[in-house]
Amino acid sequence: RRVSADLDKAAIMRVTLSFLRMHHLRSGDTSEEHVTDGAEDTMDAFYPQALAGFIMVMTEEGDMIYLGDSVSKHLGIPQLELLGQSVYDFVHPCDQEELRDLLAPRPGVSKEKPAQQHTEINIFLRMKTTLTSRGRTVNIKSATWKVLHCTGHMRVCCSDEDSSPPAGRFMTVLCEPIPHPSSVEFPLDRSIFLTRHSMDLCFTHCEGRVAELVGYEPEYLIGKSAYEFHHALDSDHVTKSLHIL
Repeated sequence: RRVSADLDKAAIMRVTLSFLRMHHLRSGDTSEEHVTDGAEDTMDAFYPQALAGFIMVMTEEGDMIYLGDSVSKHLGIPQLELLGQSVYDFVHPCDQEELRDLLAPRPGVSKEKPAQQHTEINIFLRMKTTLTSRGRTVNIKSATWKVLHCTGHMRVCCSDEDSSPPAGRFMTVLCEPIPHPSSVEFPLDRSIFLTRHSMDLCFTHCEGRVAELVGYEPEYLIGKSAYEFHHALDSDHVTKSLHIL
């Protein structure tokens, strides 16, 4: 109540519209059984706490109509400040086109009925964060970017009548923050060696353990392309992984 009392009229309208759109989404969901007596499972409150990120629901226009309470823990931005806002105001410009391609409708792609269409989502997005490396919160104008691994699905909601047009598309994703590479430590045993590469996959560093495990001296590998050493059947997988990075 203390937080909602500080909201202005525009914020109240954003939150209200988001609630109504979420209610419309849930009322149009016939794939799951819903509790009709208003009772909630006592375990429901613990599910969001067990997640490694936060839940986000977006419309096809990119409006965020639901965000988990833990969003402020991961992004530093209060939940009510994001609710009802356009996700494109907080997503990195280089990631917006990919997100639009997923949110935009694609008529004629599937022969299934709109209510039966489910599209799996697995993307990486950079979103604004006001949290610093020391856990402090800065102004939104000084926000940096945090990489989120977003997995979920796209759902098309429509009325029960087959002739009725779709009521809207909604994307539901679990957003899990990816730690910065400089803060990640990999425990390596004696059967693993570490290498570093340039963007064209040429070796720039190689641990001496490679001679024991593979037979190549580190000096021999430096400057050579990794494509010269892996199996030809792995080329597509390596190239795809490189493009993702």
